[in-house]
Amino acid sequence: MKTDVVTSEEMDRRGATNVAEALTSQPGVRVDPGAYGYLGNVSAIQIQGFDRNRVLILEDGERMTGDVGGAIDLATLPTGDLSRIEIVSGPSSSLYGSSALGGVVNLVTAPPRFEGPSGRVRLEGRSQRAVLVQANGAYRSGKTWAALDLNLFRQDGLARVAELPDRQLPDTARHMVGLRAGTALSKRIDLRVRARWLHDRLDGLRSEQAPGLGRYLIDLPEETHRYTLHVIESIDLGKGSNLRITLGRQWSDNETADDRRNSPIDQIRDRHQRMHSIEAVATLADGPRTWVFGGRAEAETFSQYLTKSESVASGVVTRRQEEVVPQSFGNAAIYGQMEWRLGKLTVLPGVRFEGHTRYGSALAPRLALAYRPAKELGLRVSSGRGFRAPSAKELGFVFDHSYYGYRVLGNAELVPETSWGVNADVTWQPDRAVTLRGASFMNWVDSLIDIDLANGITRGTVVDYRYTNFGKARTFGADALATLRLWSDRLRADVSYSYLWTRDDSSDRPLAGKPPHTVTVSVLARLPEKFEVYGRWRMTTDAFLTEDSRSPAYSMLDFRLGREVWPKSQAYVGVLNLLDAHQDVGRVGDTRPPLGRVIYLGLRAELPWEDEDARAHP
Repeated sequence: MKTDVVTSEEMDRRGATNVAEALTSQPGVRVDPGAYGYLGNVSAIQIQGFDRNRVLILEDGERMTGDVGGAIDLATLPTGDLSRIEIVSGPSSSLYGSSALGGVVNLVTAPPRFEGPSGRVRLEGRSQRAVLVQANGAYRSGKTWAALDLNLFRQDGLARVAELPDRQLPDTARHMVGLRAGTALSKRIDLRVRARWLHDRLDGLRSEQAPGLGRYLIDLPEETHRYTLHVIESIDLGKGSNLRITLGRQWSDNETADDRRNSPIDQIRDRHQRMHSIEAVATLADGPRTWVFGGRAEAETFSQYLTKSESVASGVVTRRQEEVVPQSFGNAAIYGQMEWRLGKLTVLPGVRFEGHTRYGSALAPRLALAYRPAKELGLRVSSGRGFRAPSAKELGFVFDHSYYGYRVLGNAELVPETSWGVNADVTWQPDRAVTLRGASFMNWVDSLIDIDLANGITRGTVVDYRYTNFGKARTFGADALATLRLWSDRLRADVSYSYLWTRDDSSDRPLAGKPPHTVTVSVLARLPEKFEVYGRWRMTTDAFLTEDSRSPAYSMLDFRLGREVWPKSQAYVGVLNLLDAHQDVGRVGDTRPPLGRVIYLGLRAELPWEDEDARAHP
């Protein structure tokens, strides 16, 4: 399967401080926080028309927990400790299991490159009273190393309308502390540990007019703590073969509240998710053939409680109750893949068998062919099956937006989604300066899980919606990319076009919120006197919402000017969304950015400053 890679250098070129910003201009990928306003404007990813938990997000190969309504918010994941981001498009369940219908995004860290001490720091200020601090420090001695990663981001909220205190976007504070370490236990055995704490604090505010009593202010705090711990042991089996064993544990705790000021009538929801995992993967080199065999087991739990204070005749009574029946399930899988090189042709068959404690079993085969008739030309085609078991949250989640007039409820009767997909791409690189690529795909999905907006149940002033298995859906699309590098990479231009067609076969209409056309142009120029200019323009067409409405089309223009201050450092100033495309408050289905124009300036630097080749670890 073809893997696109965004390196740390490319992230810097794009001015990215988090994963959402790093992938915003990636061909064939969409990251639009405005498309998920009903989830709190999370920066979820779309690939091949699939979004939320149909695109699998991994950290060093381990599936992430802590999603919001099925969507991993990529804006909460800093890039400071990443060496690269890997993107695989198309159904990939044969290797990765559930949720890999549209593709896989893997966030990869790496040991420090240099002997002795090394480090990296970024300081950035933004409009909307936002500040960002990223810092990484590491020390390496031979094959033993350790790294400490820190991230801090805060930003003021955005008012909903000028006349009221209500916020469209909450005050935001995000923190991350990470520790990575590794050592060689022997000549053939390497051990790595990665631990992370991510903390998000959102402070929303809304008001409510009570007849005869004036306007009440209601604070809407939301706090999330996510902890991850991964232990990875790699064993060199010799002759290009190896064995990798990974143990993982993740904790995610989320609390949301409706805190009415000067009143004891409040409510708090706390949610708790846990996942334990173990995986072993053997890669065996056998001449022209490379075999991959693996096994994985997971156990996951989810619970949700409601603490509510109510006024009764005897006074205020506070009760804590189980709002969702605790969900607990597990799965186990075995999988294999062979890469067989037959001259200019490479054949890659693979299959995965997975058993689930609640849904029985699933079989996901895949076959890919790669053909290189000439050094400058590469052809690929693949077909595979994807599947996605309902998540614990879809089975029992309560997403309460009663102040907006609705709630989203889980459904214990859901069954897994399944899909088939076909992908093809061609890459032509006549010389180092020019790269041309074209790709196409088509997917067929059964038992699609989504929120049933057509059959909400009204309870007073609140409408309850549920997750439901729909009939069938299809997605089809094509991508074209051209890259031009001139004058020893002093000028680089990328132009891409993406087309997407979708169809919900149960209602014979497009899937909602999927723009059919996207054009992206980016240019990087390295100028005399150590100046660097980067510009990016992205145009998105309107998209189907309902028979009577469409999301608006819009364009975004980003610009950044930087200059080297001392070796391996840069001071920069720039603007995101220069054209100030932004949502209209109250407009349903408006997928434009919620924040609008953002001006920023900053400084980034790395240590050591001297020649990399002299200090890079072999």
